[in-house]
Amino acid sequence: MGIPLYNRLKKQSHREIAALQDLVVDAVYAAQENAVLHGGTAIWRCFQGQRFSEDLDFYFKPKESFKESLGNKLKSLNAEITKFRKTSNAIYAKVKSDRTEISLEIALRSFGKPVASEYEKADGAFIDVFTPTAEELLIEKLSAYKNRKLVRDVFDVYFLSRVVDEKKIREKISGTLKELPRPIDEQNLKNIVISGAIPSFDQMTEKIKARLST
Repeated sequence: MGIPLYNRLKKQSHREIAALQDLVVDAVYAAQENAVLHGGTAIWRCFQGQRFSEDLDFYFKPKESFKESLGNKLKSLNAEITKFRKTSNAIYAKVKSDRTEISLEIALRSFGKPVASEYEKADGAFIDVFTPTAEELLIEKLSAYKNRKLVRDVFDVYFLSRVVDEKKIREKISGTLKELPRPIDEQNLKNIVISGAIPSFDQMTEKIKARLST
């Protein structure tokens, strides 16, 4: 058995966030069994990514009882909802336990054909969740990078480029790969990579293009 995730994280604040994420994931699936986890935390927990991710992002159309069910489950886990705002297309919430607080964002739409994925918990155990495929996550992250130019997104693309079936996505991403702008926060990468060397933007884009370009 490998080293538990909790012990692989260097910062105590990251360990506490990871533990709270696990409680929230449990609570979300208790309240909404068809929830689809996506974004950076899905890549980290379900695809063995090497980047720490703080927020939880889901796709689903919530039941009418979702907020109440989520709050009750979190209360039983010694956590609480501190913010809950619903718009026409999303829910933005914050959940707190002791001194740790994380953000929860839910896109109010169903996701086409999610796959069952193993989510690694902080204690080393695994639970089943639903996620997009690695290819869908890569396309999602390329779109996010184009919009906000954060280094975490290009690192996620760099990581996923190792594990995707490039034949499935080459046509969809070929135009996007031609010219990737530099991130606005490149120096931040060293704070969120969990282990290993910290690649530069140029090193990452060189590998991405080599792996995914025709």
